[in-house]
Amino acid sequence: MLNGFRRALRGRSPPRAGRRRSAICALDSGTRALRRRDLEAARSAFEAAAKADPDCAPAWNNLGVVLDRARSPEDALNAFNRALKLRPSFVDAWCNKGVVLLRLGRDDRAAECFDTALGLDPHSPLALMNLGVLRARQDDPIGAMDLFERSLKEDPAYAPSWVNLGSALLELGDIERALQCYNTALRRRPEYAEAWLQKGRALLESGKPGDARFCFERALQARPSLSDAKAALAALPEAGS
Repeated sequence: MLNGFRRALRGRSPPRAGRRRSAICALDSGTRALRRRDLEAARSAFEAAAKADPDCAPAWNNLGVVLDRARSPEDALNAFNRALKLRPSFVDAWCNKGVVLLRLGRDDRAAECFDTALGLDPHSPLALMNLGVLRARQDDPIGAMDLFERSLKEDPAYAPSWVNLGSALLELGDIERALQCYNTALRRRPEYAEAWLQKGRALLESGKPGDARFCFERALQARPSLSDAKAALAALPEAGS
């Protein structure tokens, strides 16, 4: 299952005009760097935004996302906590904090974060999806599916929810519907590495190793560092063998 982060740029308490402009420029620069997967540049930009405006909750939230991707989960938690201290109603920061806690195996604390997010916004697709991920980890694929479907009802274009719904269906043995979910995600995000990876796994399970190989290769084209795709590709038999 995949966890989802979300970045935010709006809803800040406005500081003095000059500092505000500097923070907004740095946030925009960091977001562009994050989209091109330049974590070092993104971190530098979000740190600059937080320095320019220490009361800018989105700067701390976005910095937390980068720190987690850089495998510094405790530092990421500190950043999310800073964002939440500044803005306790920051739904995406609650979700992002929950994602890190979930990855660290602190499931109860993660559930508290997702529940808090849903208490603030019962329609949050990010909170619904991540609570579904938690349910899947608790061996409750039916409960997970319900949450993924609710997430998609709120935001039908949210590709991570389509991938997670597909994975829940795959766990239940419904390969065809799982593939439909992965294809829907890829129509929305053609370079979504995790969607290609999961589609490849479904195709492999359905006895189509050649098609699976294509998907694993596409996953690595989209993200060369995706270790699960490398392992899946390495485990395939040589073509024609």
